[in-house]
Amino acid sequence: MENLNKPKKIWNPVWDIVYQNHDWGKYPSESLIQFIARNFYRRERSKTKILEIGCGPAPNIWYLAREGFDAYGIDGSKIAIEKGKMRLAQEGLSANLIVGDIIKLPFENNFFDGVVDVECLYCMNISNTEIILQEVARVLKPYGLFYSRTFSTNFFIGDKPDSISKYEYLNVYEGPQANRGFIRLIDKQEIHRLYGKYFNVLSVDQLISTRDNEKIKISEWIIISKKK
Repeated sequence: MENLNKPKKIWNPVWDIVYQNHDWGKYPSESLIQFIARNFYRRERSKTKILEIGCGPAPNIWYLAREGFDAYGIDGSKIAIEKGKMRLAQEGLSANLIVGDIIKLPFENNFFDGVVDVECLYCMNISNTEIILQEVARVLKPYGLFYSRTFSTNFFIGDKPDSISKYEYLNVYEGPQANRGFIRLIDKQEIHRLYGKYFNVLSVDQLISTRDNEKIKISEWIIISKKK
Protein backbone atom coordinates (compact mmCIF):
# COMPACT_ATOMS: atom_id res chain seq x y z
CA MET A 1 0.00 0.00 0.00
CA GLU A 2 1.17 3.53 -0.77
CA ASN A 3 2.73 5.33 2.16
CA LEU A 4 0.43 8.32 2.55
CA ASN A 5 2.70 9.89 5.15
CA LYS A 6 5.50 10.59 2.68
CA PRO A 7 5.61 14.39 2.32
CA LYS A 8 6.73 14.67 -1.28
CA LYS A 9 4.64 15.26 -4.37
CA ILE A 10 1.27 15.00 -2.71
CA TRP A 11 -0.90 16.27 -5.57
CA ASN A 12 -3.28 13.63 -6.92
CA PRO A 13 -3.45 13.51 -10.77
CA VAL A 14 -7.09 12.39 -10.59
CA TRP A 15 -7.89 16.10 -10.44
CA ASP A 16 -6.60 16.62 -13.97
CA ILE A 17 -9.35 14.25 -15.10
CA VAL A 18 -11.93 16.09 -13.00
CA TYR A 19 -10.97 19.49 -14.37
CA GLN A 20 -10.78 18.16 -17.92
CA ASN A 21 -14.29 16.69 -17.82
CA HIS A 22 -16.21 19.15 -15.64
CA ASP A 23 -16.77 22.82 -16.26
CA TRP A 24 -17.83 23.94 -12.81
CA GLY A 25 -16.47 26.12 -10.08
CA LYS A 26 -16.68 29.50 -11.77
CA TYR A 27 -17.68 31.66 -8.81
CA PRO A 28 -16.58 32.16 -5.20
CA SER A 29 -18.72 31.14 -2.24
CA GLU A 30 -20.60 33.69 -0.16
CA SER A 31 -18.53 32.66 2.85
CA LEU A 32 -15.25 33.51 1.14
CA ILE A 33 -16.60 36.84 -0.11
CA GLN A 34 -17.65 37.72 3.44
CA PHE A 35 -14.17 36.84 4.76
CA ILE A 36 -12.43 38.99 2.16
CA ALA A 37 -14.86 41.89 2.54
CA ARG A 38 -14.66 41.97 6.32
CA ASN A 39 -10.88 41.76 6.53
CA PHE A 40 -9.38 43.26 3.38
CA TYR A 41 -11.75 45.66 1.61
CA ARG A 42 -10.52 48.68 3.52
CA ARG A 43 -6.86 48.01 2.77
CA GLU A 44 -4.95 49.30 -0.23
CA ARG A 45 -5.98 46.43 -2.46
CA SER A 46 -3.27 46.60 -5.09
CA LYS A 47 -0.68 46.12 -2.33
CA THR A 48 -2.60 43.39 -0.50
CA LYS A 49 -1.26 39.97 -1.45
CA ILE A 50 -3.62 37.00 -1.12
CA LEU A 51 -2.73 33.40 -1.98
CA GLU A 52 -5.07 30.50 -2.65
CA ILE A 53 -3.64 27.00 -2.23
CA GLY A 54 -5.26 24.39 -4.48
CA CYS A 55 -6.94 27.10 -6.54
CA GLY A 56 -8.27 24.79 -9.28
CA PRO A 57 -9.56 26.74 -12.32
CA ALA A 58 -9.27 29.90 -10.20
CA PRO A 59 -12.83 31.10 -9.49
CA ASN A 60 -11.64 32.68 -6.25
CA ILE A 61 -8.60 34.21 -7.94
CA TRP A 62 -10.94 35.65 -10.60
CA TYR A 63 -12.96 37.29 -7.82
CA LEU A 64 -9.89 38.62 -6.03
CA ALA A 65 -8.47 40.01 -9.27
CA ARG A 66 -11.77 41.73 -10.10
CA GLU A 67 -11.71 43.32 -6.65
CA GLY A 68 -8.24 44.72 -7.27
CA PHE A 69 -6.13 42.53 -5.00
CA ASP A 70 -2.66 41.20 -5.81
CA ALA A 71 -3.86 37.62 -6.18
CA TYR A 72 -1.81 34.42 -6.34
CA GLY A 73 -2.96 30.86 -6.94
CA ILE A 74 -1.15 27.51 -6.94
CA ASP A 75 -2.47 24.12 -8.01
CA GLY A 76 -0.98 20.80 -9.11
CA SER A 77 -3.25 20.58 -12.15
CA LYS A 78 -1.83 22.14 -15.29
CA ILE A 79 -5.27 21.85 -16.89
CA ALA A 80 -6.92 23.81 -14.07
CA ILE A 81 -4.26 26.54 -14.16
CA GLU A 82 -4.57 26.88 -17.94
CA LYS A 83 -8.35 27.25 -17.61
CA GLY A 84 -7.87 29.89 -14.94
CA LYS A 85 -5.35 31.84 -17.00
CA MET A 86 -7.62 31.72 -20.04
CA ARG A 87 -10.57 33.11 -18.12
CA LEU A 88 -8.52 35.91 -16.59
CA ALA A 89 -7.09 36.84 -20.00
CA GLN A 90 -10.53 36.88 -21.61
CA GLU A 91 -11.72 39.38 -19.03
CA GLY A 92 -8.57 41.50 -18.99
CA LEU A 93 -7.68 40.54 -15.43
CA SER A 94 -4.25 39.95 -13.97
CA ALA A 95 -3.16 37.41 -11.35
CA ASN A 96 -0.27 35.09 -10.58
CA LEU A 97 -1.20 31.48 -11.33
CA ILE A 98 1.38 28.72 -11.10
CA VAL A 99 1.48 24.95 -11.33
CA GLY A 100 3.06 23.52 -8.20
CA ASP A 101 2.77 21.24 -5.19
CA ILE A 102 1.57 23.01 -2.06
CA ILE A 103 3.64 20.94 0.33
CA LYS A 104 6.55 23.31 -0.47
CA LEU A 105 5.22 26.74 -1.39
CA PRO A 106 7.53 28.64 -3.78
CA PHE A 107 7.21 31.94 -1.94
CA GLU A 108 9.31 33.93 0.50
CA ASN A 109 8.69 34.06 4.22
CA ASN A 110 6.17 36.66 5.44
CA PHE A 111 4.96 37.40 1.89
CA PHE A 112 1.16 37.28 2.02
CA ASP A 113 -1.48 39.25 3.89
CA GLY A 114 -3.94 36.38 3.57
CA VAL A 115 -4.06 32.75 2.48
CA VAL A 116 -7.16 30.87 1.35
CA ASP A 117 -7.92 27.14 1.34
CA VAL A 118 -11.27 26.25 -0.22
CA GLU A 119 -11.61 22.49 0.11
CA CYS A 120 -8.01 21.73 -0.71
CA LEU A 121 -6.63 20.42 2.57
CA TYR A 122 -9.25 17.70 2.87
CA CYS A 123 -7.35 15.89 0.09
CA MET A 124 -4.33 15.57 2.44
CA ASN A 125 -3.79 13.19 5.33
CA ILE A 126 -3.13 14.63 8.79
CA SER A 127 0.66 14.35 8.43
CA ASN A 128 0.78 16.28 5.15
CA THR A 129 -1.87 18.72 6.32
CA GLU A 130 0.40 19.68 9.20
CA ILE A 131 3.32 20.26 6.84
CA ILE A 132 1.15 22.47 4.61
CA LEU A 133 -0.19 24.44 7.57
CA GLN A 134 3.39 25.11 8.59
CA GLU A 135 4.10 26.32 5.05
CA VAL A 136 1.03 28.56 5.11
CA ALA A 137 2.20 30.08 8.38
CA ARG A 138 5.67 30.59 6.93
CA VAL A 139 4.49 32.58 3.90
CA LEU A 140 1.98 34.65 5.87
CA LYS A 141 3.01 38.01 7.26
CA PRO A 142 2.89 38.38 11.04
CA TYR A 143 -0.78 38.42 12.07
CA GLY A 144 -1.79 37.46 8.54
CA LEU A 145 -5.14 35.71 8.14
CA PHE A 146 -5.90 32.19 6.97
CA TYR A 147 -9.33 31.09 5.68
CA SER A 148 -9.81 27.33 5.51
CA ARG A 149 -12.96 25.57 4.31
CA THR A 150 -12.88 21.81 4.80
CA PHE A 151 -15.24 18.87 5.22
CA SER A 152 -16.45 17.84 8.69
CA THR A 153 -17.01 14.33 10.00
CA ASN A 154 -20.73 14.76 9.22
CA PHE A 155 -20.01 14.92 5.49
CA PHE A 156 -21.76 12.21 3.42
CA ILE A 157 -19.37 9.45 2.31
CA GLY A 158 -21.81 6.60 1.65
CA ASP A 159 -21.93 3.12 3.14
CA LYS A 160 -18.72 1.44 1.95
CA PRO A 161 -15.79 3.86 1.66
CA ASP A 162 -12.25 2.49 1.52
CA SER A 163 -11.26 3.38 5.08
CA ILE A 164 -7.56 3.44 6.02
CA SER A 165 -7.74 5.18 9.41
CA LYS A 166 -10.14 7.26 11.46
CA TYR A 167 -11.74 9.83 9.11
CA GLU A 168 -9.30 9.01 6.27
CA TYR A 169 -10.41 7.18 3.13
CA LEU A 170 -8.59 6.07 0.00
CA ASN A 171 -11.81 6.50 -1.97
CA VAL A 172 -15.55 6.91 -1.53
CA TYR A 173 -18.15 5.70 -3.99
CA GLU A 174 -21.23 7.76 -3.20
CA GLY A 175 -22.02 11.44 -2.89
CA PRO A 176 -20.25 14.61 -4.05
CA GLN A 177 -16.72 13.21 -3.62
CA ALA A 178 -17.31 9.85 -5.30
CA ASN A 179 -14.29 8.46 -7.18
CA ARG A 180 -12.03 11.43 -6.55
CA GLY A 181 -9.41 9.62 -4.54
CA PHE A 182 -8.23 10.27 -1.00
CA ILE A 183 -10.46 12.24 1.37
CA ARG A 184 -9.91 13.26 4.98
CA LEU A 185 -12.61 14.55 7.30
CA ILE A 186 -11.96 16.42 10.54
CA ASP A 187 -13.73 17.13 13.83
CA LYS A 188 -13.63 20.32 15.87
CA GLN A 189 -11.22 18.99 18.47
CA GLU A 190 -8.69 18.05 15.79
CA ILE A 191 -9.06 21.48 14.16
CA HIS A 192 -7.94 23.20 17.35
CA ARG A 193 -5.11 20.72 17.89
CA LEU A 194 -3.81 20.89 14.32
CA TYR A 195 -4.40 24.50 13.30
CA GLY A 196 -3.63 25.72 16.80
CA LYS A 197 0.03 24.68 16.44
CA TYR A 198 0.68 27.47 13.95
CA PHE A 199 -2.24 29.89 14.28
CA ASN A 200 -4.54 31.53 16.72
CA VAL A 201 -7.89 30.02 15.75
CA LEU A 202 -10.32 32.94 15.73
CA SER A 203 -13.50 31.13 14.76
CA VAL A 204 -14.81 27.73 13.73
CA ASP A 205 -18.24 27.65 12.12
CA GLN A 206 -20.14 24.97 10.25
CA LEU A 207 -22.02 25.22 6.95
CA ILE A 208 -24.58 22.49 6.38
CA SER A 209 -26.69 21.83 3.32
CA THR A 210 -28.50 18.81 1.90
CA ARG A 211 -29.25 17.26 -1.49
CA ASP A 212 -31.65 14.68 -2.88
CA ASN A 213 -34.43 15.31 -0.35
CA GLU A 214 -31.91 15.40 2.52
CA LYS A 215 -30.36 12.06 1.62
CA ILE A 216 -26.93 13.64 1.23
CA LYS A 217 -25.53 16.05 3.83
CA ILE A 218 -22.79 18.51 2.92
CA SER A 219 -21.10 19.60 6.12
CA GLU A 220 -18.13 21.99 6.01
CA TRP A 221 -16.06 23.82 8.59
CA ILE A 222 -15.17 27.47 8.03
CA ILE A 223 -11.98 28.08 10.00
CA ILE A 224 -10.60 31.59 10.40
CA SER A 225 -7.12 31.82 11.90
CA LYS A 226 -4.39 34.40 12.46
CA LYS A 227 -0.67 33.74 12.31
CA LYS A 228 0.90 33.76 15.76
